[in-house]
Amino acid sequence: MPENYQRIGQVIVGLKTKEGAGKRHSNKADARNLEFEKDALHILPLSILPLQTPALREARMLKNVRFESMIEIFNDSEGGSGQVEPSRLARMFDWPEGARHPDGILIAKLSLLQSFDIYSLRIQLRSFQIEVENIDHLRLSPKRRRELDTYLDAFTKPLYDMLQTEDGSDIIDLDDLANSLNRANRAAVLSNLTDMSKRLDIVLPKLPGFLTDFGDVFLSLAYFKDHFDRLLPKIAALLARLLALRDDPACKTNPALLSSVDKVCSDTAAIMSRIAKRMNEFDEHTANMWDNIGEEAFRKVKVLIESNHGAIGGMLCGLHIILQGYQERFPNGPRQPQELADYVSAYIEPATDRIALIERSARLADSR
Repeated sequence: MPENYQRIGQVIVGLKTKEGAGKRHSNKADARNLEFEKDALHILPLSILPLQTPALREARMLKNVRFESMIEIFNDSEGGSGQVEPSRLARMFDWPEGARHPDGILIAKLSLLQSFDIYSLRIQLRSFQIEVENIDHLRLSPKRRRELDTYLDAFTKPLYDMLQTEDGSDIIDLDDLANSLNRANRAAVLSNLTDMSKRLDIVLPKLPGFLTDFGDVFLSLAYFKDHFDRLLPKIAALLARLLALRDDPACKTNPALLSSVDKVCSDTAAIMSRIAKRMNEFDEHTANMWDNIGEEAFRKVKVLIESNHGAIGGMLCGLHIILQGYQERFPNGPRQPQELADYVSAYIEPATDRIALIERSARLADSR
């Protein structure tokens, strides 16, 4: 029984963000900032995958400005970004003809993901029977976790409240629960954990697993909410700039351009509305969960959130790509309206079409 309590303490500590340094890797991924890449929606550092081809582990998969999956072999100030389609890797690495190389199969499947966030990756890799818990870098960086504390606290506070005495005094250091089990108040700690198990209607041996899932699910939700809140004002500013094209003398006589602008703005508004609606539903279901908390109540919320990971991650990733491409192309803003008009037709509209397809597919799935 003491081992069970110790494990419970370690898991709860994991729900709270702590300072920590990630492992260093002596490869090119270091210079690229692996911590940033694994926290991103649009980048997949291939070094974190169980690949057999050494050179491929130095590369990364990313979404380009058209929201297509590409393998970036190099990126430097002299040569720029060297990207190839995943289907061309066999010839590049001289994989045996007539046989499907394991690396090629894995890359091809992952290239179909709409987002490379670690939560979508973990779900997909599990479907390939790859043990994701053994991959250290399929977790957010300590820095990113700290940034999400404000969002995460709203979800975890009811859980932490269960570890207080009836008069509200905190007899447990939630940031150091494992050590608190070995101090003088150990009996009180054990009593609270036992009470917690009863109130959650979860037998004690299952409590560590529940707490682990709880942390993963709500950390993923905090991650997506944070991305959405960061994107919202930037997307609004971009749409305002696009709509201004309608009043420009050089553009207002171009029916094809006006149609593109209207379509991009309409689709983007629908995408943002869809994400906001889902976030509100998650909040509502989470609040209701605490009215009758238990293993089954949490399972329903878990399924709801995880079943939407792919769609929400894909829509957020696509919007991020649009903004990133725009900012790289026009760091100081477009000099002429026609420059922006051409960019809309060549890049923003194709990317928006792909994101809108994700939104429509999600909406169709909801209606079933």
